[in-house]
Amino acid sequence: MRAQSFSSMNTYFTCPRQYELTYVTPVIGYQETDATRYGTEVHLALEEYCRDGKPMSDNHSKFKPYGDKIISLPGDKYYEQEMALDKNLQPVKFDSPDAWVRGIIDVLVVNGNKALVNDWKTGKVKPDSDQLKLFAGFVMHHYPAVDTVKTVYSWVVHKKTTVETYTRSDLPDIWNHFVVKMAKIEASYDKDRWIPKTSGLCNGWCGATKEHCDFWKPRRS
Repeated sequence: MRAQSFSSMNTYFTCPRQYELTYVTPVIGYQETDATRYGTEVHLALEEYCRDGKPMSDNHSKFKPYGDKIISLPGDKYYEQEMALDKNLQPVKFDSPDAWVRGIIDVLVVNGNKALVNDWKTGKVKPDSDQLKLFAGFVMHHYPAVDTVKTVYSWVVHKKTTVETYTRSDLPDIWNHFVVKMAKIEASYDKDRWIPKTSGLCNGWCGATKEHCDFWKPRRS
């Protein structure tokens, strides 16, 4: 089984067939949309502003307060921080063949025994905090001195935040949560069984075609 990320796990639980076609076969390649392109632009603008002091363009200047908040925080700052763990929850290189789970953190601030994880979001506000939970686990395993991780989704377009705080005492619950998810994915690999799940994505938003999935329908005009 390939190393999993929040994105790949989310794909699997949205639709195992879509996961198969994206990560196993793979038939579906990365599909850039106007929304993902915009998200990439905003992420890069914020990263370069915070890390390098590069002025933001007029198109992105409304997001400057989010960058200023990061800049004002005490501690060591890391951007686009790659992290990975093996099955024993030991840190490994991001591209290691032993990697079991991995991810890239938009902003990590480490200050003594406390850390902040910030993930900039340009899409719709969603209640799912699994990505924050996963990143908190990463940080506490990669930084043994850190015992408290404040995690934040910054919904920069909607001017909202989602905040979750985790401590070392939460680690067993964090990994129990993801072990269950990973076991289901691993079972699909073992049995080579990828049962499709219907959703609104079937209406032309999934990269599959009728050839790959009976639930596929053309996109509505």
